[in-house]
Amino acid sequence: MKFKKITVKCTSETSDTVSYALHEAGSMGEVFEDYNNVKQVLDDKRWDYADAQLFVPTDDCAVIGYFTIESSEAVITQKIEALKQYDWADFSMLDMHTEIIDSVEWENEWKKYYKPFNIGKVVIVPEWIDYNPACGDVKVVLNPGLAFGTGMHETTSMCVDLMQRIPLSGKRVLDFGCGSGILGICATALGAKSVVFADTDEQAITATEYNCKINGIPNPEVFCRDVREMSEPADIVVANITADVLIAVMPIIKSALGNGGYAIISGIISDKKQIVADEYAKEFTLIQSQQKNEWGAFLFKL
Repeated sequence: MKFKKITVKCTSETSDTVSYALHEAGSMGEVFEDYNNVKQVLDDKRWDYADAQLFVPTDDCAVIGYFTIESSEAVITQKIEALKQYDWADFSMLDMHTEIIDSVEWENEWKKYYKPFNIGKVVIVPEWIDYNPACGDVKVVLNPGLAFGTGMHETTSMCVDLMQRIPLSGKRVLDFGCGSGILGICATALGAKSVVFADTDEQAITATEYNCKINGIPNPEVFCRDVREMSEPADIVVANITADVLIAVMPIIKSALGNGGYAIISGIISDKKQIVADEYAKEFTLIQSQQKNEWGAFLFKL
């Protein structure tokens, strides 16, 4: 199968915003090529394995988005060009390049950058790497395949971090827009009694079922359907989507929760963080907010 690989040259400061624009335009996954990201991991986190070539300093920065062959390049270009109206950073040098690649090339592209890493006591381990976790670590094995969610993106890591700040033992969790299934699988590893995985993308369903299998989760509840069909309310909902979708589905998330339940939401670009917070504050109580680079996340209680 063929895909469009769209590379946008940018700066470290603008890379998160470029990634968000590509995601809104329909990208099925983004890859960052930025030495500053590597340096931040080295400075702030434990990284047990990494290729030596990643540590060579460079001023180059780019965000790569992967699209179906049918995707409109005009729409993508429009999203990128629209960024140049912003004056809070230098968007004037954005340069976009498109090439057609085979799916095998795309599926293997990100593997050279994806290594074991910790989010609190959770350690995310690529399926193709042997890894023995340190004492106290909770190991989660992952192969994202074609679905969003490796754990490396700020939005995912904040969700995993926030899950570790609430009681999970014996709880029922809904992974709303599950992608690779990483959030629900982490919830299971952290003690959740049961997890319902839901997404509207068949590739996400396939990826989630596979990742549940390699993590030893028997008979997972994985559904390609509207979560309003859930017959039993959840204690916790985790949703890493986008700001506009989170606002639209707020009533659905509320209806899926029992009284006193928690909602962990992320995928929110900075300039939309307050809008999302205000909308959820109408029905929920804010417990905690987080910010990483240009992305925000919230923990709410019903």
